[in-house]
Amino acid sequence: MEKRAPVNFRPSEIRNKTFLIVDDFGDMRSMIKSMLQGLGVTQIKTVANGEDAVSAMATQRFDIILCDYNLGPGKNGQQVLEEGRYRDLIGLGSLFVMITAENTVDMVMGAIEYEPDSYLTKPFNKDLLNARLQKLIDKKRNLSDVEQAVDKKAFERAIALLDRKLAAKPKNPGDLNKIKAELCFRSGDYKQAREIYESVLAEREVTWARFGMGKAHFVTGEYAEARTLFENLLSDDETFTAAYDWLARTLQLLGQSVEAQAVLQRAIDLSPKAILRQQALGELALRNEDEETAGRALAQAVKMGQFSVYKNPAVTASYAKLKACTGLASEGLKILKIMKLEFKGEPEAELFASTAECLIQTEKGNSAAADDCYEQSAALYEKCSESADPGVTLEMIRVSDALGHSDKAKELLGLVVRNNHSDSEFLQKVKSLMIELELESDPVAFIEEIRKEIVQINNRGVDLARSGQLSQAVELFQEAVQSMPANQLVNLNAARVLMMNIQKNGDGKQQLEKVKEYLDRARLVNDEDPGFRRVQATYQQLVSQA
Repeated sequence: MEKRAPVNFRPSEIRNKTFLIVDDFGDMRSMIKSMLQGLGVTQIKTVANGEDAVSAMATQRFDIILCDYNLGPGKNGQQVLEEGRYRDLIGLGSLFVMITAENTVDMVMGAIEYEPDSYLTKPFNKDLLNARLQKLIDKKRNLSDVEQAVDKKAFERAIALLDRKLAAKPKNPGDLNKIKAELCFRSGDYKQAREIYESVLAEREVTWARFGMGKAHFVTGEYAEARTLFENLLSDDETFTAAYDWLARTLQLLGQSVEAQAVLQRAIDLSPKAILRQQALGELALRNEDEETAGRALAQAVKMGQFSVYKNPAVTASYAKLKACTGLASEGLKILKIMKLEFKGEPEAELFASTAECLIQTEKGNSAAADDCYEQSAALYEKCSESADPGVTLEMIRVSDALGHSDKAKELLGLVVRNNHSDSEFLQKVKSLMIELELESDPVAFIEEIRKEIVQINNRGVDLARSGQLSQAVELFQEAVQSMPANQLVNLNAARVLMMNIQKNGDGKQQLEKVKEYLDRARLVNDEDPGFRRVQATYQQLVSQA
């Protein structure tokens, strides 16, 4: 009688997968490779460190990544995972399995921040590896078409594909609904995402759906409701670290920055290896004038950033400034010197370093050196202001005020609000800076006046376009772009009316180049915004017809 294979062993599923093994020990790499070969796998790549792992992932899309946590000098497994997620090197249908001999709370909590698909604790054998992989493959079966759509940012197509899969009554509807809701949320369709969460919750209490509802309330400005949901989630599970982050963001927008800091600190106590949270805590503690907490958090963020994709020049500059404020100016300047070497050739990083040095030299009373740094900062800002993080402009406001250039500080203040008028979280930082520097007697009124002005401009332009006065609409939006070159909404509306004018009057080659310029600016702000993707699609259609 022919011997049957075990029920849980479906060799064809694993045999066809591509594997990446990441481990700093050659014997361990060989052992895992041998196990996989015993399961019929032929497409296996092995690397010995985190840097080579990321390079391999950037070159080839792997179905399954088996990565050790401790990889010796350089990136660890958590940093490989976070960079893979950040750069979209790990596909929607791919699997990332963290392998470790270490099971400390800090390690587990740190790695779980970036959601590996599973863990394997050393030692393990071929049967355990096979069983774990089969279970994971079952959860992510047949997602390659969805993954391809997501890679192209064709979110509507990806969601339609998921709808077809759900209509076929699969075994994993919960997993598919979760992916669908996340894609709706990512693409800006908050209404549909909310409907999915509500539908799931109508049947039973599911943590991911409750969390999603909290996020949906947050993005639509229902902060009190969001706060309640996040607090309830943490009441049920105090280890749900992502809920701490969203609760802290919510509290800040409710004007409760001290409470927000306490929430982040609780999360840090649970999971100290989360670099983004350390950065957020450090910056928030600075705004709350809690130098001790800021110092600890920023020091950790700088240390963890050494091999992380989230290494941030703004955080390093803040740490250097904090050193100077606490009487250690020479140490602050040393940090900036190292920073300039680490971020060499990056204009935005050079600008953060230059503005920080300007403030430190001012603190030391070196007015000539401070003036030189300010001139350098102004020149760098001129080069990269439109494409840089808006936080760069806040630093330019700070140094302009510190060196007595109050008119320049106020000019930049108006510019940064105009460019970011719809970003409530960023405007909260602007308001804090205005209060700190006493730039305006009523920061809230100042911001609201500008926001109202932008709404009026957009409404007027849209009305002109709808009434057929396209040349006037084009002129209005082109003038608006001049005064707020990094405002996504204004750039998109300028592109829209220009393309309407091309479709009506023809002769569009030069105007299409202008449309591309507006779209390039909008892309820098958010290339996943649904409005951007719609305008981009119209542009591509016009280009194909030209």
